[in-house]
Amino acid sequence: MRAGNIRQFASLSQFENVKEFNEHKRYFLEHHAGLFTKSEFLAFELLSQYSVVGVANAKIDTLVDRSVEKGGSISRASFLRMMRKAKNAGIIVVHKTYRTSGGFAHNVFVFQRFDPAIETKVIQRKGRETPCESKDEDTKKARESINLFINLKDKDLKIRKENVMTDNLPYLSLGDLDESFTPDSVPKDFIRTVKPFFNSAIEIYTFWEKAKLAYNKFNFDRPLEFMVSVVVDAFKTTVFHYKNRKIKATFMQYFYGTLKGMFIVERRREHMAKVQRYNWIDEPEN
Repeated sequence: MRAGNIRQFASLSQFENVKEFNEHKRYFLEHHAGLFTKSEFLAFELLSQYSVVGVANAKIDTLVDRSVEKGGSISRASFLRMMRKAKNAGIIVVHKTYRTSGGFAHNVFVFQRFDPAIETKVIQRKGRETPCESKDEDTKKARESINLFINLKDKDLKIRKENVMTDNLPYLSLGDLDESFTPDSVPKDFIRTVKPFFNSAIEIYTFWEKAKLAYNKFNFDRPLEFMVSVVVDAFKTTVFHYKNRKIKATFMQYFYGTLKGMFIVERRREHMAKVQRYNWIDEPEN
């Protein structure tokens, strides 16, 4: 099919309205609670948000940029992993489009209807049973196997229900949490600095995670908690250049690059502090 506006692909929608689409999506997530990681789940939800009744033609790079603006910072790799799992599970079908001038254009992602009854139907194999030496022993083993299956099934069901709650809750509520909900692992000085510009817990937490990512690229002797002032300076520098319209990348990317540059200077200072210098003052006289 040819590339074009999203309205061109309206006929591909599997749903009558948005409510029906959301219901089928919820059914799917409830029955595949352990399918996605947290970042993949956020990517799945973001793609559904940028769809029109279950049909989306947004580019993955565009969705990655949107996730950074929302404070989620989802990577392209997470989107690709999510798409691979979603296609294998049958919830999304991908249609390729091509340009009039030739060559492939953007993809069209179409969410599919999900029927739990069909998904969970058990198909029994036909064939002869394998004979056993003792009918009583076979009955005992069968009973043990059934009990084991029931226990594992109940345990798996409990885990899946817990995953549904813990996976759905963060995405639905994190955007509404203010800075007071930021985890204790984030220093208070950093929270106070970021709060006037990004006042949600997930945004502040994401910036600190970026700081940890930059810190881990250097072999510092000092822990990151002793370098909070450097992270704060990097954030303030980013704000300054943003206000002066000097940033061509995203705010998060510029902050990350600025912090890496400051960490390079700090690492050089640590190295120089270890170098033994010649002490000519205390040199003994001949």
